[in-house]
Amino acid sequence: MTVGQRIAQKRKELGLSQEGLGERLGVSRQAIYKWESDAALPEIEKLVNLSREFSVSIDWLLGQEDEAQEPRELTPEQIHVVEEIVGRYLAARPPEPAPQEAPLRSRVRTWPWVLGAAVVIVVLLVFGRLFDRMDKLNQSYCNLSNSVSDVNRDVNRQIDSIARRVEEVLQNQNSLTAEQSAEVTATDYRANTVTVSARALPRTYVEGMTAEFILASGGETVTVPGERTEGFAFTAELTGPLTDEITVSVVFLAGDRRETQVVEQFRGLYEISLPIVMIHSGAWCWREGRWIAQDWVQLGVYSERDRGTKAASIQLGLFRDGKRVAWYQEAQTEPANGAPGQNRTIYFSLGEEIPLEVGASYALGALVTDEYGREWVVAGETYIVEELEMDEMITSRQTDPSELTF
Repeated sequence: MTVGQRIAQKRKELGLSQEGLGERLGVSRQAIYKWESDAALPEIEKLVNLSREFSVSIDWLLGQEDEAQEPRELTPEQIHVVEEIVGRYLAARPPEPAPQEAPLRSRVRTWPWVLGAAVVIVVLLVFGRLFDRMDKLNQSYCNLSNSVSDVNRDVNRQIDSIARRVEEVLQNQNSLTAEQSAEVTATDYRANTVTVSARALPRTYVEGMTAEFILASGGETVTVPGERTEGFAFTAELTGPLTDEITVSVVFLAGDRRETQVVEQFRGLYEISLPIVMIHSGAWCWREGRWIAQDWVQLGVYSERDRGTKAASIQLGLFRDGKRVAWYQEAQTEPANGAPGQNRTIYFSLGEEIPLEVGASYALGALVTDEYGREWVVAGETYIVEELEMDEMITSRQTDPSELTF
């Protein structure tokens, strides 16, 4: 029987309801229900109280004994341990007065200590075994919980794998093409355009079938008729705006039927063509009892050689509530990490002290122009001056570049 079944059995033998047993133990009926259904395990204190109410040993409640028994007496080994400890205790005490002086008082003083030591030993032995069994039981529950978790993870992995396979099968069954591909073949950063070569082989070719390819980018669409090659495949080259969201699709036309399928999607092409510009140093400082805009600001320009273009000019501005209030002047440029022409650090100077106003929001923004004339905005964090006290300026949020008016 489980622990819960043993509790339920003894409760029913005593003719108690779950609520009645709960009142005796000082717990709710729901607690008794959880114990008996093995949804929870009684605490040590409650196990002791249950053993008293049922007149059974804790071992029996925990399933360590087959039959309910009265609490057992000390074993000969336990008695030997108690006698040995008591003997050592008496041997270590100072000599007692002669019998004629106070024999009765000596015995009265000694035996309460002996009795107390014996009780302590008994309690330690009994509860030591109890804690050991509770630890083993808890460990069993932990092992079971871990096993269940492992099974759940394995089942979830299998379900995900099956779902992916089913999705792939459905996609293949519903696919209009037996083969398809698209790749970037050229970029023109001055015109800010990208050229893509696309190919699609229809799964079912119908005599007289034609195809056209569509490139959608930046709100514009470019349509190019497909050229049929040997093996009934269609190809085309499409040129459209270079943006971070580009979709290439193929349309098969056969009689009155017009069926469309996405061939490829390109993401982040525009972003990775631009050099990385980051605002490094803090823009504010506390001086003479007020917050002011920091005179020197440091910018880092990275990956110019690895990316498509270089930064030709950078204009750094100070913004209050989204509006520019001052320009910084470029003061010094030096290569970073000993890689001239690739990574560099630029220092900007404000040239004046601009005090910050309480309640206003401040941010730094850089207008960057690459060597082909493309412009974009890099923004630092937005700060708000709460009070004109040290450490009271707090970071509010990352600035949306579109909020800054140059």
